[in-house]
Amino acid sequence: MGPGGVSGPGFNRVHGRAREYEVFARKARVEPLRLVGSVVAPDDDLAVAYARATYDEERWIEMAIVPREAMVTLWAPGEETE
Repeated sequence: MGPGGVSGPGFNRVHGRAREYEVFARKARVEPLRLVGSVVAPDDDLAVAYARATYDEERWIEMAIVPREAMVTLWAPGEETE
């Protein structure tokens, strides 16, 4: 079950099918990208706009978005690693 009790990787919205995107950013070139949040949007272009508008409180030198379903989980909380 997804956020808010919605099944599957996407969300049903008034404007059709939407996807959740993870937002990563960094302030300096020597820093790794870090997860700063997420946005829900019907397409990549709107996801970019939503990420910029939502997470503009910092002076990032780089920001990237990744569709949540494209992320590969290596292990999850509560799982044992070998």
